[in-house]
Amino acid sequence: MPEFFVPVKVMDFRGTYKGGGGPDKTVLYSAFLHDKSKLDVRVVYIRDPRDKEFQIGDRARKMGLSYSEFEDRRFFDWGCIRQLAGFVRREKIRVIHSHDDKTSLYGFFVKLLVPAVQIVFTVHLHTPVQRESYPSILSYLNARFRRFTVIWLMKRYIKPVMAVSDHTRQSLADDGLPLESSITLRNCIDVDSWKRDVGRPVLRSELKLEDNTFLVGTVARIAQRHKDLPTFYRVAAKVCKQLDNVRFVIVGDGYGDLLKKAQREVRKLGLDHKLHFTGHRNDLFDIYRSFDLFLMTSFTEGMPNTVLEAMAMEVPVISTRVAGVPELVEDGKTGVLCPIGDVEALSQAVVALLGNREMLESFASTGRRRIEAHFDFKKRVKALENYYLWAAAQSPREALNIEIS
Repeated sequence: MPEFFVPVKVMDFRGTYKGGGGPDKTVLYSAFLHDKSKLDVRVVYIRDPRDKEFQIGDRARKMGLSYSEFEDRRFFDWGCIRQLAGFVRREKIRVIHSHDDKTSLYGFFVKLLVPAVQIVFTVHLHTPVQRESYPSILSYLNARFRRFTVIWLMKRYIKPVMAVSDHTRQSLADDGLPLESSITLRNCIDVDSWKRDVGRPVLRSELKLEDNTFLVGTVARIAQRHKDLPTFYRVAAKVCKQLDNVRFVIVGDGYGDLLKKAQREVRKLGLDHKLHFTGHRNDLFDIYRSFDLFLMTSFTEGMPNTVLEAMAMEVPVISTRVAGVPELVEDGKTGVLCPIGDVEALSQAVVALLGNREMLESFASTGRRRIEAHFDFKKRVKALENYYLWAAAQSPREALNIEIS
């Protein structure tokens, strides 16, 4: 690269609460790994000032990232947008990378104030909007309007926008974004860091489990309705009626009193001593190392980081056949896929797999090999670097190359 080359300044832009979720892991670790000679990545978050448990800033600073955050006080905070625009001008940002509905909206208005900046967008989740999923016609219409707005915004950004799975990309097309206006850049994981031998089975001692007791776990924010934790509870109840030596655990937090409400729901099912909640945890290597089996019951997803993490940590996976998961888990080879909401099928899969040590070990090893071969985060970072440089140069579409496997 010529000595006079000036790294492209990118603002990786996101909003979340508390400790964040899968997209936040992608944002922070991407910024950490990018080639500093090519890119100068600034991680920027908007946050609700009432969120006293916000942890993203601490994580970013510990990683040595260039990090800034702006208070977002209401549904549409024009003052926050003006501050963001000032930051973009002052720091000479050339590309803004938005990752969610709110930052896509704010990014649009920042560009109105700073026309030279380019906006790119990653779609981490695109949930179908169906009338039966909403309690009232008003909530349904609100969801439809929000979906229309998001697609409208995408059509005004640099195209192609990035989707984390082929399924997400097709969902965008079904909602009106032409298929040629998107590409798939799948979520990946750092295979050098996420390895089974780096974790310790701390949950087993914390829960005082005997050596012959299986631990089936999931990692999910309780606030996320699409994780369908009620199905997880019902599967746990059904399995515990058949097996005495199994416990279930949910790792994650939620808004306000959602965790307490979830605990009350579990008590009603008689699972007080069978299904445990840990709240938010940062020691995820140890968490996954504690699991004998990972169970995901979501009814919609993009490309879930939790499944990537489980497979990388050699934890066998049982999941609903949802969205991008079949692009990751090969049914019968690296895990088991079941119909969405099918408590009977999920329960049978858990019982059968826990009773087959050979298959557990096979899924663990083949899952790890699949992650190494097709979902290496460093390859994703290289592809994303190419995308940023392409966007900043406003090159022809034909010049874009982001293949990672």
